[in-house]
Amino acid sequence: MKLRVLFSLAVIVAATGELHAQYSEDALRFSRSQWGSTARFKAIGAQTGVGGDLSSVGGNPAGIGFFTRSELSFTPEFSGYNNSSNYLGQQTIARGDKLGLANAAVVFHSRAAKPKGAKLDQGWLSFNFGLAYNQTQGFDNSLGYSGTNPKNSIADYFAESASNIYGAPNTLTSGSLERMAYDNYLIGYDNPGGYYFPETEVNNVQTKNDLRFGRQSEVNFSFGANYSNQFYIGASIGIANINYNTSDTYKEKGFNVTENNDYELSYRQSQLTQGSGINGKIGAIYRPIPNIRLGATIESPTWYTIDDSYSEGLDTKYGKNRVDSQFVNDDEFYDFTYKLRTPLKVSTGIAYFFDDKGFISADLDYVDYSTINFAQANSGDIQVISDNNKAVISKYTDAINFRIGAEYKIDKLMLRAGYGSQGDPYIPTDSKSFKISTYSGGLGYRINNYYIDLTYQKVSSNSERWPYALNNIPTSIANVKNTRNNVFLTIGSRF
Repeated sequence: MKLRVLFSLAVIVAATGELHAQYSEDALRFSRSQWGSTARFKAIGAQTGVGGDLSSVGGNPAGIGFFTRSELSFTPEFSGYNNSSNYLGQQTIARGDKLGLANAAVVFHSRAAKPKGAKLDQGWLSFNFGLAYNQTQGFDNSLGYSGTNPKNSIADYFAESASNIYGAPNTLTSGSLERMAYDNYLIGYDNPGGYYFPETEVNNVQTKNDLRFGRQSEVNFSFGANYSNQFYIGASIGIANINYNTSDTYKEKGFNVTENNDYELSYRQSQLTQGSGINGKIGAIYRPIPNIRLGATIESPTWYTIDDSYSEGLDTKYGKNRVDSQFVNDDEFYDFTYKLRTPLKVSTGIAYFFDDKGFISADLDYVDYSTINFAQANSGDIQVISDNNKAVISKYTDAINFRIGAEYKIDKLMLRAGYGSQGDPYIPTDSKSFKISTYSGGLGYRINNYYIDLTYQKVSSNSERWPYALNNIPTSIANVKNTRNNVFLTIGSRF
């Protein structure tokens, strides 16, 4: 992509939060993740100080030091979403669901060699190794909103963007969004004034539909050790992967004043993002007394290299009174490769065990999202990288995540429940909060060397969307209530 086009793209990204590829928003998306891997820890939530579960392979690696036998499991997931949007007084509902694999893991137990006559419960008792696949995020989602706008049109955005970036129409870059808008007769140029103006009237019907696909996952290699059944340490290396796809369509119907005719425009955007990276974790769990466990984990940033392919196209149809009633532009494609560093995360946890009847646990995470950083992967992208790093600093702040959960055992049956809250990553600008709340409950059953766990999880959050933004002019916002209903089933065996 030419430098001028990249600069234009970066300016628009910083201004709108919706139009064009959103690198800073994507960076935040890729920096947040779900907790827990197996159905058991998905139900409990708070896991840092518990250990003894295959979730520890991708969580606090010290937790695999609790294993006294080898163990494996796999966890399929059913995920459904329900999104309610209110835009310009009109409500829109979107629903969908999908089956997938949330986790597959194995831990190999290795008893430490002891000299003859040594105490079997003192010193290094075991060295365990774990391998796991874990889906850290599922992106499948759809969202729509629609309403009649009495104040402005997307043509106002096209005109403002063209006025800020270009001069006369002969300077409009071929293939740019502004050139498309001009060729579609959506904006005109005031030659004496030197600015572009919208050719559309207000009270237009606006509809936006957003589709999201893909997943974020990790493959973890972990090590955990047990010292005297009191101190547990562990470390892991994670190979992370991103596959994220979007397909967005904005439609608008109204009246074109200059052309004296009805119009219907369709603005399409699509994005394919793929990346891979590496991270590491170190963790520890300490038992000061048999009933209490104290845990801590430090998770390094993930260092990604990301390939992003973005395309956009704009078509406009006019009423039957025009002979040339349709204007179609071929979609323009832009490729961009960049390096991304996500924030470091520090987690602490405490668990209290009621002998063999169960336990209650709580976790705290600290994450500073303002430390997200972009870096060049190729020469010539300095302006785009700089603009997105500035956007991160201006929008994001640190946040605290909190989780609490419990497990109660009745013979071979386990009852579980949990609650979690992911803190708002945005710098506060009003009373609204964009935290994510998770409610969960589940059952587990153990028989001999086999077990089965079932968990239901409800994840809810609020967000805001807007189809375009204008400088110094309020634009209409869609208030969105997001709800995900997830079901996890873990089947496992000790060997």
